[in-house]
Amino acid sequence: FDRAWCWVTETMDHGGGGGAGGFYQSDFATPSYGGGGGGAQQPYAPVQTGPGVSGGSYSTTSFEDEPPLLEELGINVEHIVEKAKLVMNPMSKFEAGFADEADMAGPVVICMCLGVLLLLGGKVQFGQIYGQAMIACVSIYVLMNLMAQQRGVDLYNATSILGYALLPMLPIALIKIGIKSGTHPLASVILAMLAISWCTTAATRIFTAVLQLQNQSVLIAYPLVLVYTSFALITVF
Repeated sequence: FDRAWCWVTETMDHGGGGGAGGFYQSDFATPSYGGGGGGAQQPYAPVQTGPGVSGGSYSTTSFEDEPPLLEELGINVEHIVEKAKLVMNPMSKFEAGFADEADMAGPVVICMCLGVLLLLGGKVQFGQIYGQAMIACVSIYVLMNLMAQQRGVDLYNATSILGYALLPMLPIALIKIGIKSGTHPLASVILAMLAISWCTTAATRIFTAVLQLQNQSVLIAYPLVLVYTSFALITVF
């Protein structure tokens, strides 16, 4: 405050000697922001950001370096196709590692395709398909873990196995599109029995390999027959 008052006093004293329009430059030091001594103001250095500078405000990753969208979502199309081929091949052998690489993308796509095929046949069954699938997955999960002696199976793996084993129901639903409801009852029964036996056999062999219960395949197949019978009823009839 004292320095400011001195500056005002000196300005008033030298006002007349400077002439009209004169300008008096005070020696009042400009504050320094550089952290050092002296009255000169230090210029600001711009903050550099970008490639090669640590702490940059934006990412330098290009779109070419990003992984594919399916890989980010955890969807492996090759594994889905391989599992579908194993299920559709009656002579294929399943190993315990089938459930170790479980995924939910394949079963969801299979259920959606089944609903679309039934829709083409004049039946809207999306809600019933997913409702039956939820009840079946929880029920089979509980039963398989009660029967398991050495290793069990979690709900995610049980859902994946049941979903992939439902795949043989799709060609049956495709054939059923050309057969009107109520006509050819014998053909409908044969298609239903074929679908049930195919799906049950695939699911039984997978669960037997995963749970290592080769001597109890009949007990494993019994609840699976009931599960796929419920799907056959809405698919064929």
